[in-house]
Amino acid sequence: MGLCIVIVTGPGCYSFRGGSAPAHLKTIVIPQVEDNSGFGRSTIRFELTNELIDRFRSDNSLRVVDDAEADSRLGVTITAIRNDVRRAVSSDDRESVRGVIVEVRASFYDNLKGKAIYDEQPFQGESSYDLSEGQSGEGEAIAEAVDNLTEKILLKTVADW
Repeated sequence: MGLCIVIVTGPGCYSFRGGSAPAHLKTIVIPQVEDNSGFGRSTIRFELTNELIDRFRSDNSLRVVDDAEADSRLGVTITAIRNDVRRAVSSDDRESVRGVIVEVRASFYDNLKGKAIYDEQPFQGESSYDLSEGQSGEGEAIAEAVDNLTEKILLKTVADW
């Protein structure tokens, strides 16, 4: 007698995430990100704020609202943005690829219960660019690092339950 296993999948019936936000939380407010990095790129806080809002809206686990009366609040502060050497050409040890690392601390608060779900949690996003790409390469690498970072924050916020 054989054993037959049937796996049925359909759209939306399985998630790779570990869980979801607590059931009583329906809305989230994401205030403007603070920038304490001293990196000298004035637009980074707006870029990160907008990327977070877009990421949470796309996910739709928590509805993003502009209201201070939201069920929850996500506060984010950029603590550092760094460049580092990723690869050097061995013949003359010239730097050819540089990495960009964006570090933040985030806090997610349950406004209904008046308590932090996580507080000052460190997150890091990174990417690399070829030095021959100059400022545009650095800008694209920062955008990729921010994208990577917002995915990590989203997953921690809605999936780590």
